Formats: sequence, structure tokens, C-alpha cells
Amino acid sequence: VSQSRYDPHFLFNSLNSIAALTKISPEKAHDMVIRLSEFMRYSIRLNPNEMMTLNQEIKNIESYLNIEKNRFGERLEVYTNLNQDCLEAKLPNMMLQPIYENAIKHGVCQSGDVVRIFTRGTLANNELTLVIMNNFDTDEINYDGTGFGLESLKKRLTLQYGRTDLLSHSIVTGN
Repeated sequence: VSQSRYDPHFLFNSLNSIAALTKISPEKAHDMVIRLSEFMRYSIRLNPNEMMTLNQEIKNIESYLNIEKNRFGERLEVYTNLNQDCLEAKLPNMMLQPIYENAIKHGVCQSGDVVRIFTRGTLANNELTLVIMNNFDTDEINYDGTGFGLESLKKRLTLQYGRTDLLSHSIVTGN
């Protein structure tokens, strides 16, 4: 699996978490190995240009998020609200994982509070709209990222659809 598919720190952190769990909770360690295997298998077998249904991508994201929940426990909560009609919409594979990775990196990893990741999806006029957000505290966040992951996603979407307006991100403060 190439580095552009996922953050290698994710793999190292997952393996370290599994190693720790083998001593205190072998059942959880076993479950985490299975989920990591499912996630890696999905990532490796894909052609970079292959289109997947949102449902397939969400199942992969659930494997990823369950691994992260094992790492962060109660500090990570995930809420999903996808309209049923959008589950069969097609999108380039592995588009969502870097976004969730960012939500965790710039949320749970840098905050002592519970971080909630919300996903909302709708389909209108044959166009899928996904909103993925977290509730991180902007006062606690260290903005040391390079933005490489999101820029790579923008480039992929531009190449696939010939449009530059398909991915946006923002930081909203206050209530």
C-alpha cells in the first residue's frame, strides 16, 4: 500500500495498540487485528481509478474508525446520518479515509476532550453531498499539518470530474 493511501503512522500506532492490548485484553487485540486486516485488504486490492459505492466506502471507514476507537476509547464518538438513496452513489475509492484521518489527527490526537465526528450525506440531482465535521476545540489545535492530504484529494476529484469545486474545508468557531 502506498503512503498516499494512508498515513503510515496509523499503521504503526495500530500495531502498538494491538501489542498493548495483547496483555490486557486479548479479545480486543484479536478484534483489532481482524479490523486492521479488513482495512488493509480493502486498501491494497483497489485500482486507484476504481469507483466504489458510498456504502462500500463507509464500510471501510467503519473498520478504520473501529481501530481508532480501540486506540482512543471514549474520547472518540462517531455519528452518521446518510440518506438511504445516497448509499449507491459512486465515488473514487479511498476518498473518505484521509478526511476521517484528518478529523482524528486534528481532533482526538490533539485534544483531551471527547471529539465527535459527524457525517451527513444527501443525494440531489444525481450529486452526492457529504459533510464530515468534528467538534474540536480551536484553542487546543496545533495547525502543523501540510495540507497535502486534502490537496491530493482535490487533485483526484479535479482529474476525475474536471471540476475544482468538489472539496472544501473550513474551520468554524463558536456555536
